[in-house]
Amino acid sequence: MSNLIERYVHDVARRLPEKDREEVKKELRANIYDMLPDGASDEEIKKVLYELGSPASLAEKYRTKPRYLISPAYFDEYISVLKWVLPLVGVVVMVIGFAVGAFDAVKAGSTDYALVYSGIISQGISMGISAAFQALVWTTFGFVIAEHSGQAKNKTGERSWRVEDLPEVLNEKARISLSEGIAEVIVTIVFSILGLLFCTGRLPFAMVFMSGDLQFYNIFSQSFLTMLIPAILVSLVLAVIQGIAKIKDRRWSVFVCVSFVARSLIGMAISLFLLNQPNILSAEFSEFLNNSGVTGLLPNVNGTNALIIVLSVLIIIGSISESIKAVKNTIQYRVK
Repeated sequence: MSNLIERYVHDVARRLPEKDREEVKKELRANIYDMLPDGASDEEIKKVLYELGSPASLAEKYRTKPRYLISPAYFDEYISVLKWVLPLVGVVVMVIGFAVGAFDAVKAGSTDYALVYSGIISQGISMGISAAFQALVWTTFGFVIAEHSGQAKNKTGERSWRVEDLPEVLNEKARISLSEGIAEVIVTIVFSILGLLFCTGRLPFAMVFMSGDLQFYNIFSQSFLTMLIPAILVSLVLAVIQGIAKIKDRRWSVFVCVSFVARSLIGMAISLFLLNQPNILSAEFSEFLNNSGVTGLLPNVNGTNALIIVLSVLIIIGSISESIKAVKNTIQYRVK
């Protein structure tokens, strides 16, 4: 009996701002029990719930403020996403902008250092601000789509909602916040685009080393960068599918678990394949490492560099353990 009531109360409260949920739960739960006779049957409970109306329409009556572009129900998650997505994207792209500005300044051969430094700083800041603004737009766009698609679904089922379709009251550990799925998709798209630009030479990047004179070396070989392009695209597709699964179910479901395991295992296979390629580093950078004595510090085991072996083992252990954890969480919370 109480299970149906708790599911209904939960479905109403989850659509409201977090600060109002507990108070609404207590009030709504008390109202429902007041409307029921002692020892009420399941049919009597269903009748009362249908009289109260769909959870979506009742939640609207509890709102003290009108809806906005991002409603109070999603606003806290929206702000939490912006708090770490915008600084992360802005700072990373700003650093890349500094590198691009320095690269352009060296290519131009300018000797006016004040002009060079100001150009590097302005390049980094402008790229960082632009990237942060784009992250803001896409994050807002993602939340608007998620919310309005949910509203459309609720309005479509306003007259046909069923008590049997009420969501289960899940263990809090089983929940996946909407912000997590949206942030994952946004960050993945931004960094995948940067990776593709870098691999195709549209985002020049080099590291500076002191070897006699100041020189610039490309770290990775062009053949390896070409191989990275399909790997980035596959990883992007898998990450987007996983993000969509989290946005759709918002809990540890079979869909989320399968997408998580698939991304982990396929990502592991791609990483191991790329890591064991013979010509990862450019000829110039390999020569620099040989001359500096770094290569001699890492012994070979059966013809394979010890560092490659260690990294491969860590990737395998990490991917398998994460997959097992995902399956365990899904089974555990489905049973509950």
